[in-house]
Amino acid sequence: MSADDHPKRPIIVKRHHGDHDDEHGGQWKIAYADFVTAMMAFFLVMWLLSSTTESQREGIAQFFTASSILDLPAGNGVLEGGRSVLVAGESHQDSLTPVSDGGLRQDREGGEAAGEGEAPQAAPSQAAAQRDPIERQRFDALKAELERQMQSESLHEFAQNIQLEMTPEGLRLQIFDRDGAAMFQPGGAEPTPRLSRILEVVGSVLVSVPNEVVVAGHTDGQSFSRGSYGNWELSADRANSARRSLERVGVPARRMFRVEGKAAVEPLLPEAPEDPRNRRIAITVLRSDVVAEARAAARRNSGEARR
Repeated sequence: MSADDHPKRPIIVKRHHGDHDDEHGGQWKIAYADFVTAMMAFFLVMWLLSSTTESQREGIAQFFTASSILDLPAGNGVLEGGRSVLVAGESHQDSLTPVSDGGLRQDREGGEAAGEGEAPQAAPSQAAAQRDPIERQRFDALKAELERQMQSESLHEFAQNIQLEMTPEGLRLQIFDRDGAAMFQPGGAEPTPRLSRILEVVGSVLVSVPNEVVVAGHTDGQSFSRGSYGNWELSADRANSARRSLERVGVPARRMFRVEGKAAVEPLLPEAPEDPRNRRIAITVLRSDVVAEARAAARRNSGEARR
């Protein structure tokens, strides 16, 4: 048999190519993605600068300054507004209709009467959110964190003494007495261990935001008199005691915008003036625009008085 009769084997040729240059790799895609992201952020910043007011820009700056609040858990539907009552085992909790906690309603009515660019038909909470949506998000996060703290296993027993409410002025937290669970000793201004623990938790959360705070003391409708010392003095002393407790856990004294004693003029339950829940401490974390408006009004009043 000749050599030509054997079946021919296929010949496989392997050619080795050199490594690709770096310019042919995928690194450029990462760099290009970073560039596009940076340009998007730049145009968003430019858009914000051109479409927001000065007060809104100040709120944005405060939001990013208080970076610790960004770590707070996001909320759900309960944070869209309205009231959250942390009361366990109460069938009549919906009947709690709180009123202003320290003259803030008077400030709000004054602002609405002035009508400076606000639509009178808009709901107050919606108007506040439209003025500064970023600050509203911060308040929602603050409210969610306070709710989480009060519902934790170690503090769950205190939830029945707490009521949280989003208002046009900001976030209002009310700490009230209940039968067998007083916040102060009868006729005294020093917090009980229960109130001290609540204020410790509240203060540790409030230090994460830069907003000013109003602290107001309230008594029930029962007559109280110790010489010239009555409900007005008692409610003011209790408010100052709560203020000192907040400052001890880190809330700066400069953030105390107002400390008030309201006696029994603004009951939590008007239909039951002697109900123990009317004895309470109200802490309001104010919106920055509310503070700015109040200070501007004070300057105007001061100027008119000098004239």
